[in-house]
Amino acid sequence: MKALVQEKEKAIAMRKNGYSYNEILSVVPVAKSSLSLWLKDLPLTKDEKKVLKKRTDSNISHGRIKAASELRKRCLEREQEYLSEATTEFNKYCKNPLFHVGIALYWAEGAKRSNMFQFMNSDEKMNDLLLRWIETFTEYKRSDLGYRLYLHHPFIHDNWEVWWQKKLNVPEGAFKKTVIKPTQLGIKKRPNYKGCLRIEVPRSTKLLIKMKFWINMMVVLYEK
Repeated sequence: MKALVQEKEKAIAMRKNGYSYNEILSVVPVAKSSLSLWLKDLPLTKDEKKVLKKRTDSNISHGRIKAASELRKRCLEREQEYLSEATTEFNKYCKNPLFHVGIALYWAEGAKRSNMFQFMNSDEKMNDLLLRWIETFTEYKRSDLGYRLYLHHPFIHDNWEVWWQKKLNVPEGAFKKTVIKPTQLGIKKRPNYKGCLRIEVPRSTKLLIKMKFWINMMVVLYEK
C-alpha cells in the first residue's frame, strides 16, 4: 500500500510539472484507469496549467516535426528508386527518336506542377503523337486515360467531343465533362478551332517524376 501511495504522489508531482498521461505511465507502472482516477480532480495552479500547456504544445510540435521528417525520408527514398528506373529506361530507349520527341513535347506542353501526368494542346497530330509515345514507353493504353475538352462558348454546339473521340480512337466514356471558356466574342474567329484537349494519365505521379528526370537527362545529353 505504501508503494502505491508513493506511485500516486509521483504521478501527481509529474502532472503538476506538465507531464502527459503517457509520459507518467512510462514511469509509474499503473493502469491508465487508475492514473485517471488519481488525477481527475487534481487542482492545478495557473502557472502549473501554463507549464502543462507548454509541454503539450511542445510534444505536438515535436511529433509533427518527426512525422514530417519521416515523410520526407520516404519521399527521398521513393525518388531515388524512380531515378534508378528512369536512368535504366533512358539508356534503353535513348536511340529511339520517338522517345526524345515525346519528352520534348511534354517539356513544352505538359503539366509540371501537377501531381498527375497531363498534356494539353489543340493540335490533333501532336496529341496523337503523345498518345503513341505513352503507349510505346509506358504501361498505359489510350483507352486507360482521361480526356477533357476546353471550348470557347461559340463552339459548344459543334460536337467536337465526338470528333476528338473518333480522331484519337478513344472510347466515349473516357471523355470528362467539357469545360466552356468564356469569351467576349460572339462569333467564331477561328472556324476550324476544335478546342484544346487535355490528356490525363490516372495514378501517374511516378510517371510524372520520371518524366522530369528524363527531361533533365535529355538536356544533359544534347549539351554534350
